[in-house]
Amino acid sequence: MPGIDFRAARARLRLGEVLDLVGFVPRSRCGDQLRGPCPVQRSRAPGSRSFAVHRGKGVWHCFSGGAGGNTLDLWAAVTRQRVPAVVLDLCQRLGRDVPWLPRTRTVPAARVAAAARMPAQEIRSMPDQ
Repeated sequence: MPGIDFRAARARLRLGEVLDLVGFVPRSRCGDQLRGPCPVQRSRAPGSRSFAVHRGKGVWHCFSGGAGGNTLDLWAAVTRQRVPAVVLDLCQRLGRDVPWLPRTRTVPAARVAAAARMPAQEIRSMPDQ
């Protein structure tokens, strides 16, 4: 099974689509920037503006919890999943093909399954087999 092309996934999966999935309703807008209640913290205060999104850059930041990142990071934070599983989940929900890397060598299926359950830092530090 080939690995996931995360660069292609970030390019194909738009932040606006993920914001729609989490039900984000902005309280204010200024150009490409949106502010409102944080879907990660699940804030429901009527005037909450603790969550900021820059749609043009494809990034977000929660001022309450200090979290932030790109589209994949947002879905990972909301659903409490690891990033490899997030790509598979979002592609399925949005009806997209999973962006697989070209197969250049054999990767044991057990290693791929284990990578879906561990943090990105640990995946990058795994020795090649």
